[in-house]
Amino acid sequence: MRHIYIFFFLILIISCSDTTKTTVTPKDYLDEVLKIVEEHSLNRDSVDWKEIKKLESTTLKYAQTLEDCYPFVKLILKALKDHHSFFMTKEQAEKWQSANKTADIKEIITFHTKLLNQNIGYIHMKGFGNVDSVAMQQYADSLQNAIKAIDNEHLNGWILDLRENTGGNCWPMLAGLGPLLGNGICGYFLDNNQKESSWFYREGESGIDSKAIVKVSKRPYHLINDLNPIAILTGHRTASSGEVVVIAFHNKGNARSFGELTRGLSTGNVPYILSDGSMIVLTHSIDADRERNIFGAKIEPDEIIKFSYQSIGQPNDLVIKKAMDWINRKIKNAI
Repeated sequence: MRHIYIFFFLILIISCSDTTKTTVTPKDYLDEVLKIVEEHSLNRDSVDWKEIKKLESTTLKYAQTLEDCYPFVKLILKALKDHHSFFMTKEQAEKWQSANKTADIKEIITFHTKLLNQNIGYIHMKGFGNVDSVAMQQYADSLQNAIKAIDNEHLNGWILDLRENTGGNCWPMLAGLGPLLGNGICGYFLDNNQKESSWFYREGESGIDSKAIVKVSKRPYHLINDLNPIAILTGHRTASSGEVVVIAFHNKGNARSFGELTRGLSTGNVPYILSDGSMIVLTHSIDADRERNIFGAKIEPDEIIKFSYQSIGQPNDLVIKKAMDWINRKIKNAI
């Protein structure tokens, strides 16, 4: 279950249970799963469906309960080879949903900010997995406030450190980073039918197409100088929604990335609740940047710099040093 905390690109939980049925049989359950995967999986065309149907028949010979079908469901998701889809039992799904109803501010704030050399704003942002509406707004509010607190007229630029961002929920991250992103479309999701959905930041709101998902509670902050260079730091722990944030800055004129390749989960997932309360989280789209360059795998930074995770934020952090050098050079050349 290592991906539980890195999948919510889309705040959408789809219930697939049929309330007209009083009893759901193993066959009903497997048909339900197969229908979802065949219709919505990004990699549906890569699966040998004849072989899957044979395995389904074999499973149904021995399945007495819905739980007996779980290994088959996991096998289907593994066969998709998207490395992002996964399964949760009813108990695991309920535990996750229950955890997201809490909005403890200490658990919400998964970032910290500071000034480097008094002239570069530094944001270290870890993953954020909560989908509670209050928690999302608190996170976005807190991040914009933190950016405002260190922004000043003498600032040379910004460093956004995503090396420990394992993902979760991209919308509060994008809303909180809005002052750095600026208004407009910052990326796209492309589904298995090549249908395009844009994701945006606009005046305190982040969302998909025209639908706002997270909005700051007060007047959104605008940078004193929105042309300042922005360095994006990445590593192999940068995953899923963390990669969404990386892509949001990709091909932005004043941004450049440093570090190592990301994990390679630059795809979008949607969770589907099944008849017994269990859940499949299915990869249904691929990420693209603001210029529609498609990803879907590991994202390579503009400058590859090897580092150890123990060095993050330490005096020997070469990635931060390279990012600071680039920012100061950009400012010097602009004078």
